[in-house]
Amino acid sequence: MVFYIPQPKVLLRRIKTLTMARGRGGGNHIQRRAVDLTGIISIAERNDLETLVKAITERMARDISNIFDSPPVAPIQGDHGHHKWLLLPLLHHKQNRSASHSHSIMGLIHANSSNPYDKAREIIEKEEKQAMTPQLRELKKEALGFFDKWQSIVLLRVKNVAVNDQQCFQGSSRGRGRGLRGAPRGRGGAVGGRGGGIIRSQTLATGPPRAPSNYADRELAARHPPIPNALWTLDLNKRKSLLQIVFFIMLSMQEYTANSRQLLLGLTTSLNLPFKVYQEEELRLAQGLAKAALDQAKAEQAKAALDLSPEDAINQKSEESKSARRWKVGLGGHPGKLAAPKLAASLIDVGIGTAHEGLGITSSAAASLLGTMAENATAMGALFGINASKPTAKMMEIFAREIQDFAFIPLHGVEGSEYRDAREIPAEHRRLCLTIALSGFLLEDEDATKNWRCLGRFTESFVTRWEVAALTNLGNSLEEVVKSSAWMDGQKEIKARTVFSSLIDSSWPVKLLRSSKIMDNSWSVGMVRAEKAGAVLADAIMRQKFQGDRPVSLVGYSLGARAIYACLMVLAERRQFGIVDSVILMGTPAPSESRVWLTLKSVVCGRLINVYSEHDYILGFLYRTSNIQFGVAGLQEIQGADGVENYRVRNLPRGHLSYQSQVSQILKNVGWEDVRVDVVKVGK
Repeated sequence: MVFYIPQPKVLLRRIKTLTMARGRGGGNHIQRRAVDLTGIISIAERNDLETLVKAITERMARDISNIFDSPPVAPIQGDHGHHKWLLLPLLHHKQNRSASHSHSIMGLIHANSSNPYDKAREIIEKEEKQAMTPQLRELKKEALGFFDKWQSIVLLRVKNVAVNDQQCFQGSSRGRGRGLRGAPRGRGGAVGGRGGGIIRSQTLATGPPRAPSNYADRELAARHPPIPNALWTLDLNKRKSLLQIVFFIMLSMQEYTANSRQLLLGLTTSLNLPFKVYQEEELRLAQGLAKAALDQAKAEQAKAALDLSPEDAINQKSEESKSARRWKVGLGGHPGKLAAPKLAASLIDVGIGTAHEGLGITSSAAASLLGTMAENATAMGALFGINASKPTAKMMEIFAREIQDFAFIPLHGVEGSEYRDAREIPAEHRRLCLTIALSGFLLEDEDATKNWRCLGRFTESFVTRWEVAALTNLGNSLEEVVKSSAWMDGQKEIKARTVFSSLIDSSWPVKLLRSSKIMDNSWSVGMVRAEKAGAVLADAIMRQKFQGDRPVSLVGYSLGARAIYACLMVLAERRQFGIVDSVILMGTPAPSESRVWLTLKSVVCGRLINVYSEHDYILGFLYRTSNIQFGVAGLQEIQGADGVENYRVRNLPRGHLSYQSQVSQILKNVGWEDVRVDVVKVGK
């Protein structure tokens, strides 16, 4: 069966390409020594934590596999043998309308196999016994291969956490490398350590593991169902310590991927902790690590500015070494242990590694968990995109050559200023994840950040400014048409027929067609620019690593959503897994074909949400010259793609233009994790 891709030829080649890059490799993960957390957690807690992390990652692997094992949904065969995805919502709409007249008719809908809507299922059996194309099979194989590699590293890091049996110290002072004589043997017995061993069979569970009976955060539990375990019965501070330990382990991999974030969210809900605890922990760690990275970057910058003589340089290095040794001893460590003075001071500043706020995690233990990350200023800076070899200003100049007026504008901190230097953002505004927002059109003299101020402060939020003239031209033309009498009369006619019938039959109101030249040209230009903007955005987060080694969430409407769509297609082509956390696309002028969305979901670790409305008549009219046989995502729900969420907007007072003003409300309604409720309430 021929696999149709509802895209220009360039995007068709992207999915069909079989020889691809294998995605990010996860860095140079060298063998690490065991991290001793004796006295911080017990052996049973350590064993249960390892079991829980393994269970969460196994569920994540199943979720990836389920994406590609989605029950296929074939389009209905229309005239001339073409499969039309638009017929699905059209027939569904007709059935619902007929069902409202008679309950008996509703019974016939479900019982009568000759119903056209049910025939779609017959097509599946006849024509799509092998629903997955070779391209998607290859994509599934590589996505699972990438995840398996990441999972093995994570489990090895957790396994390297050592907790010695306190009884071993009392029973054998010469037991170096030997387990306690007579100790209970689990799988593999006791693993030797300094004066004792880890008893693998010890656990907190007194019976079959169970999930929390009362959820601390029901919304989080609904999105990330807790895995049965015994750790959630511990006191609050101990559970926070366990979450913090895994946070450090994730960061020790020298990159904080979207997979790492999803694992931590699963751990948070399984420990029965509210999402707020996770946000606060992520915030504190980001600020502490960013402060250490920025201090080091500024010190290197200042040192480079000074013309030091060789003798002065040697003396300065000697003083730094003495200071480092003093820090290590002061923190309870000693020369040779993994401890970073500047990092320790930065962590203490945000309440990590202190008796009161550190929850039992000392600075030396934190540095040990971070491993080489604690000693490598370059890796710590790279986490936040601070890279001397890739100046941000030079990177932005490259992007500006491809897209006019291209810039990332921070929403918080120095508002309104372009992002030019990674060192300019203060540590208090740094986060461990980013959100990038893209508008799809602008109105005259409109601030590009205006509609995105609803994004909260728990993520590092940026608004992408791109093609301001083209987007403003499109916005003004749309507004002109919406205010015209031709549109007022035309939308009534479209509503009577449904937008799907109008698209399939190419039947549009005459008055509307006469005014089409007002919108069509600016829309066509915008679609082309959106494709290019998507490619540039993909390059920014994939090759240039504008965000550093942190996950990115993408939000956009209209042509902004089209740009994100193109970006995800590029990432899928290049097999760049683990970069994108969550995505929400509103009023997207893109296909609704299931296999396309399976491709998109393969590079989105978190939520992928399609926001649509069958009342978006302007979008249907503008998209009429595209490949409508593959459907329109902004007009209908996505079917046959496991993991893709759909949200239907019931009311668009100004048609497609309404998305601009409803951004905050939509984000709140879909449960986007970081939305300023105060902005939504006042309707700003």
